Amino acid sequence: MIYSNLFTGESNKKIPTLLGISLIVFIVVFFFGLMNKSALPSRASKINIKRTEVTNLSPIQVTIYWQTDSKETGWIVYGEKKDELTGIVFDDRDVSEKKGVYQNHYVTIRNLKPGNHYYYAVISRNQKIIKPDGSFFEFATPKNSSAKTKIDPATGKVLEANLNPLINVIVLLYVDENTVPLSTVTKDSGEWLIPLNSFYDKSTLDEKSFSGGERARVEIISENSGISTITSKLSDLALNAETVIIGKNYNFIETNDVLSASTGFKNSSDIDVDIIYPQERSLIPGRKPLIKGISLPGIEILITINSPKTYSAKITSDKNGNWSYLIPDDLNLGQHTITIKTKDRQGKEIIISRNFTIVANEGPEGKVLGTASGEPTITSNPSSSPTVYVYPTLTPTAAPPVSGFFNLSPIIGGLSLIILGGGILLVF
Repeated sequence: MIYSNLFTGESNKKIPTLLGISLIVFIVVFFFGLMNKSALPSRASKINIKRTEVTNLSPIQVTIYWQTDSKETGWIVYGEKKDELTGIVFDDRDVSEKKGVYQNHYVTIRNLKPGNHYYYAVISRNQKIIKPDGSFFEFATPKNSSAKTKIDPATGKVLEANLNPLINVIVLLYVDENTVPLSTVTKDSGEWLIPLNSFYDKSTLDEKSFSGGERARVEIISENSGISTITSKLSDLALNAETVIIGKNYNFIETNDVLSASTGFKNSSDIDVDIIYPQERSLIPGRKPLIKGISLPGIEILITINSPKTYSAKITSDKNGNWSYLIPDDLNLGQHTITIKTKDRQGKEIIISRNFTIVANEGPEGKVLGTASGEPTITSNPSSSPTVYVYPTLTPTAAPPVSGFFNLSPIIGGLSLIILGGGILLVF
């Protein structure tokens, strides 16, 4: 102690060095804890997911579809363990990792393991969306796929009311409540295609085999909340779902609500003579449609097409009563009428007419809608047939979100340094 301090009676009281260092360490740890806590997500508003489904399930991939109440960015995190959702997949329509804004979200997860179980969560508006009970969504992949069903792919085209093609429209195909549905997204031309080779049981994931006579329903959902449904026999979807206007429903099974005519699709067991394609008032995107029909086996049919240029031809049906006629030239845009004349079983003359409209020219891939044998020609080369596993519709709630916090790091860091400096002065 200095002599002047003894004379004045003052003493220089200091905090013991060990205690001072402990105090400094405590203060630093305390404020760094506050800094880390401030970076945790704050509570934000819930995201309203209207529906979510796992679709296009196969042994090695799935497609997850969900719909939000407004247009948002969204992606998927997934993994084999609940606490390790390390996989990240963005929307199929995102370009160069630039996240798009959608109401109907569509994410495909690839390179999965056959016969495996996975967990996933939806990320929307930077919030992790899970089930209402706090658990993650999940799905299981089947062990194999043998493509038991042998049916031509379902195809179609979706147009707006002004006949412009609709892009990025979700198409879901259902067979029955116990069978997993299929899905796809429309292309720039508004066209879609779904292979019909592999179907699975929802509960067991056992592969099922269909003949094509099963009742099927196609649900088409646009970004502007427009919805259309098509009801048809499964094997007839390649024909009946040719072109639809969003917002309208089409039923080819019930006679009082069909796409373009007063009756549904007919075959030779239902009627002696009929024009199968085109149907009344149908919209055809290709300029060179293949006319198809049925009649008595081996009978002559006179075909006339009235347009700015009239076409006529005489053809003979095959041994099964099927016939077809490919128009030799491109038809003009607008309305046209086809008329056939033949005889029924009693020898009476039958005349049937159909009115149809050519709405666009889609190039070579859209001109010919079938082959001379009457079988459809598929111009694209689809990938392996997708299959689907659907879980009950749930309205997920938002887990602790990851957005909306105020960054206090600079302020807390500055205060920590000030207190640290003050502690050093007190100690030394």
